[in-house]
Amino acid sequence: MRLLLIGLALAALASAVSLVTGVQSFEADSRTGTVVEYWHGYERLWAIGYTIFFAAAAYALYRRFPVAWKFGFLAIYLSAAVFVLQAWWYLWPQDYGWVGAAAVTVFAPFIALYWASWWQKQRSYFFGDDHKQT
Repeated sequence: MRLLLIGLALAALASAVSLVTGVQSFEADSRTGTVVEYWHGYERLWAIGYTIFFAAAAYALYRRFPVAWKFGFLAIYLSAAVFVLQAWWYLWPQDYGWVGAAAVTVFAPFIALYWASWWQKQRSYFFGDDHKQT
């Protein structure tokens, strides 16, 4: 749980830095050099939203709020669903892209179930060792 907490705190910090500097993303390539993309106009609201979301998630995890445990399942399942949708969205136009998208569709639920079972085992972190499962 400590690594998850550190990851969420670092994500909140990176989002705050992105908010202040206006840098959305950057990539470096030996062929094209360094490309920096900036937030434009109201797009900076996304950076505010990311900062608030990651900071709230880190705080809820740190304070061991039971609702954070419940929202963890939602995050796992939504992440898997978004991954499958993005696979179809980006792979469908490519030749034989449907093969990769179909593989993602088959295997993503198993990966989500693995992480959901791991998250289920973290219940005692939020509810204490003496709390009985219902």
